[in-house]
Order: sequence, then C-alpha cells, then structure tokens
Amino acid sequence: MIRLLGPTVRAVLLVVAVLLPSAWPAGLARPDLVLLVVAAAALLHRPQVGLLVGLAGGWLVDLVPPGGEPLGASALSYAAVGLGLGWARRALVVSPLLPWVATGVAVALVLGVRGVSAAAGLGRALPAELAWSWVVTMLVAVLVLPVLMSLERWMSVRGWA
Repeated sequence: MIRLLGPTVRAVLLVVAVLLPSAWPAGLARPDLVLLVVAAAALLHRPQVGLLVGLAGGWLVDLVPPGGEPLGASALSYAAVGLGLGWARRALVVSPLLPWVATGVAVALVLGVRGVSAAAGLGRALPAELAWSWVVTMLVAVLVLPVLMSLERWMSVRGWA
C-alpha cells in the first residue's frame, strides 16, 4: 500500500502540470510543466520510471483539451525523453547544472516534435511561440525542478517511490 503513494503523488503532479497552464494568461508562452515532472522522476530513478511517467504525462497532454493533434505523438515524445533522461542520470551527477541543461535539451526535443507536427499540417505551432515556450519552461525549471527533485528524493527515502 505504501509503495502506491509515490505513483499517486506523481499522477497528481502530472494532472496539475497539465491543467495549470490552462490558467496561464492568453497570449503568453506557456511552460511545459509536464516535462519538468517527467525530468524530476527520470533523473532520480531507473529509466523505466522515466519512461512510464513520460508516457502517462504524454497521454494526459494528448487527451486534455486542446490536446495533441496526432494522438500519441506527445505520449511517445515524453516517454522517449523520460527514458533518455533516465539513461543519462548517472552522467549528470557530475555538476548541479547538468540536470538543468539536460532538461533544456529534453524541452527542445519535445517542442521540436510539436514543430514537426505543425509543419506536417497537424496542429498549429509557430517557431516564435515554440522558442518562447522553451525560454519560459527553462525559467520555470530553475525554480520548480529542484523542488520536484527534492520531493522525489524525499519519497525515495520514505520508501514511497
């Protein structure tokens, strides 16, 4: 029963991360909070955990309005990013700056998938919007990623994760 608390906390964080940007003022670039939850889980646990958290977060992004145009593209991109960050986690402990840099690369990959989908005629994503979204996500990551990683560490110490 206690082992279910970690996945439950992650699920609640993913739902909040999907719904919170909808409260963001219109016309402003929205941060990708789901990716920050995926990055925090993937950077501290096995690659499989990053894959599953990324898959769940991507499905939520696809299903919650406005959703993703090609259904499943977000799920696959978030899952791939979670798996990649999970694989790279051992190399990223060298410097406290490297997890933030790896998250920046992950955000660029996810936004790149959105840009390619928009170029293929599925959805709408202007390059300037994608660039501003990357900048805003990285600024939010400076504050939110350490908090999420501390929460993941705390759950691991308690045996919840």
